[in-house]
Amino acid sequence: MCERAVKREAFKKKLYEHEVVAHWIAKSRIAIEEIRLLTLKAAHSIDTVGSAAARKEAHKIHSSDIWSTPTTTPMCFLLSPIPVPYAPPHCQEQMYAIIRTLRLADGPDEVHLSAIAKMELRDQARQLTARM
Repeated sequence: MCERAVKREAFKKKLYEHEVVAHWIAKSRIAIEEIRLLTLKAAHSIDTVGSAAARKEAHKIHSSDIWSTPTTTPMCFLLSPIPVPYAPPHCQEQMYAIIRTLRLADGPDEVHLSAIAKMELRDQARQLTARM
């Protein structure tokens, strides 16, 4: 998306100079960094405390807003470059099918949110009893 935005022009301006395209680029970068940081934190937790104790971090990745907010879903990454003039052709059917399948296979977001809440309440209860 960035490469196209830098190379192409529309209405006598580079595409990245158009506010809509700049917003697509910014939102995509923010969402990518969010998932990268959550994944890094989960991997660090697995390395330091083990996989059983790091379950909460893994659930955070699955229930992140990037997956549940329609404007930042992977589908948004798939569709956002399409209106950009002269964008390269996409085989959207296959990418769309893969993303939809992953959403179904992963399970509902509520399950991940419930698991995070349960683990967080358990951690907070331990800390509270340790202080008393």
